[in-house]
Amino acid sequence: MKKQEKTIGLIMAVIMSVAMGILASIVIYNDPKTQTPPLPIFCLINIVESVIVGVIVAIFIPLGKLGMALAKKAKAMPPSLKFNLINSIPLAVGNSVIVSAVVSFIGVATAYAKIPADQAPPLLVMWLGSWGPLLIPSIVISYLLAILVAPIVVKAVRKNRN
Repeated sequence: MKKQEKTIGLIMAVIMSVAMGILASIVIYNDPKTQTPPLPIFCLINIVESVIVGVIVAIFIPLGKLGMALAKKAKAMPPSLKFNLINSIPLAVGNSVIVSAVVSFIGVATAYAKIPADQAPPLLVMWLGSWGPLLIPSIVISYLLAILVAPIVVKAVRKNRN
């Protein structure tokens, strides 16, 4: 059972991370202040970064266990809709916050390194300005993906296991 939960968590992390990588590319690419490579390359870079960070988060942070505990506390039992809605909160919020923060910081730090020191604003200000517009959409998209895709992933993993 633990192996199935880990597999489900990793699959969901990859799915949500791909979506966040695409979102980050679109939001940042439309910012005229940034100097980015062509959109397909920029998108691929962001997706790869997002997936790497998302997998690391899924391996080391027990967001699935937090979701189960939260659902249990709310007396929601699988496979009910209530369970799915509550169980998805820690996964979506935790993954979104961490992945979007790291990916936006990598992008900003890369751009910051190319700005002459006398013209560069503070790195923290640049990063927060980049991360801010990503945070809420990342959480919303991750939550929607979690509640829509997680039941499908769970069924597929359990079916494949039997």
